Amino acid sequence: MDQRIRRLITMSAVALVCLVLVTAPVPAQQHDPLQAAFNALGAHKVGTLRFEGFGATFSAGRRVPLSSYTGDITLTPQGFLKAARASRATVRAVPHGSEVSFTEGGQAFVGLINARNEVDRVLTWVDDQGSGDMMVDTLLRDYEKKSGVSFPRHIMQSRGGKPSLDVWVSAVSARK
Repeated sequence: MDQRIRRLITMSAVALVCLVLVTAPVPAQQHDPLQAAFNALGAHKVGTLRFEGFGATFSAGRRVPLSSYTGDITLTPQGFLKAARASRATVRAVPHGSEVSFTEGGQAFVGLINARNEVDRVLTWVDDQGSGDMMVDTLLRDYEKKSGVSFPRHIMQSRGGKPSLDVWVSAVSARK
């Protein structure tokens, strides 16, 4: 074989090896969706959190307007994340993000953290006065930064598949 052809084959082989080494995937560090959401939503900045808004509650299928509504940390994404961490939640990948599940005080919680590291939805079950467990589904939408934390502007809750609460958040105050 001609010397030039051998040299060309050797150089091509070296170039191919270099190309493979440069383009080979580097193992990524494991992504912790719970920690990412904790950081993104500013849960580490929250000791107490209070929010105010307006909207409606529903009773016997009827919409009852609320001119004002006040909530505390138990209904918040930050409260959910803190409880999940304290309870050593199980996290698994699902099609629209990560599912976080845990039990606290004998009550099961399942939440969805979306690709934007926001708590998108929280499901829990409560005793329906002797007729078994009733699912409570809370949707958290339209996040924006308020008082140094990201917080949903719209919170919707249903009980047993029926609307129970619809709140538009107007103010948030967080303290360490």
